[in-house]
Amino acid sequence: MKNIIVLKQSKSGTSSYHLSDDKIRQKIITVLSLSVLGIMLLGISAGYLLFNHKAETSSEIKNIQSLVNQEQDDIQKFKSDVNRELDSLALQIGGLYAQSMRINALGDRLTTVAKLQDSEFDFNTEPGIGGAGLELTNKENTSQDLFASLYSIKASFQQQEQQLGLLSALLNEKDLDQQIKPSGKPIRKGWISSSYGSRVDPFTGKQAFHTGIDFSGKHGSIIQAMAEGVVIWAGKRGNYGKLVEIDHGSGYVTRYAHMSEVTVSIGQKIEKAQAIGIMGKTGRATSAHLHFEVLKKGHKVNPWPFLAKK
Repeated sequence: MKNIIVLKQSKSGTSSYHLSDDKIRQKIITVLSLSVLGIMLLGISAGYLLFNHKAETSSEIKNIQSLVNQEQDDIQKFKSDVNRELDSLALQIGGLYAQSMRINALGDRLTTVAKLQDSEFDFNTEPGIGGAGLELTNKENTSQDLFASLYSIKASFQQQEQQLGLLSALLNEKDLDQQIKPSGKPIRKGWISSSYGSRVDPFTGKQAFHTGIDFSGKHGSIIQAMAEGVVIWAGKRGNYGKLVEIDHGSGYVTRYAHMSEVTVSIGQKIEKAQAIGIMGKTGRATSAHLHFEVLKKGHKVNPWPFLAKK
């Protein structure tokens, strides 16, 4: 058996240690085992740290993605809210425009009847407003502010319309009354084909109440307004087909149904006998004709008395 001698120099002299081959092998194995174990522990620690880091990174990415999705949802909701508010504003403005046209038309007639000069009272001229030394508040307009202004204007219009209506009643001029009330004929060429009242329904064969008067004529015949006023409906409406509805003021409204073509638009001011559409058979109709109705304060009345006036 071989021996390995290890020499150690010291002050007292040289010392020697003898190690056999088995001891050396045992020492080497122990050292290598400890080294391998240390490397394994280091690898496990590094892997654990790397895994935790990846998990934390993945969690952060998911959180960021969730925030981005939430922001996108909020933006989409905001866009939808804005679109709804714009649609509501458009409807309010359209209603105010039609109401303004009715007030202007009534004001023009009252001005003529009362023999006021244009320089004294002109509904078509924008009123003068202004002021000196105004200070800006630097406050931004909000949608709530705009809606509040619209509702305020609408209330003002309603009050003005009521006041002008009272003035119309006080003046009680025959010429004004004749201009407001429907009279004449709603067609230029044609004949009466069905009267107001009870009749046999042409579609069911059963008894029914006819709420207007039918005028037959050639397809394409001109339909005309019975009196001056403002168009409050122009387009399709259920069984009426293509319909024009005109507000004449003082509670009078006329309807012209089943047209093949409408030639006026909502809010438009109409003169007496002005063409408003073309005769057709849209809606619930057997052939080309005009279904004509008169409403007084929201109730359908017999059109005959108005047709008798020329």
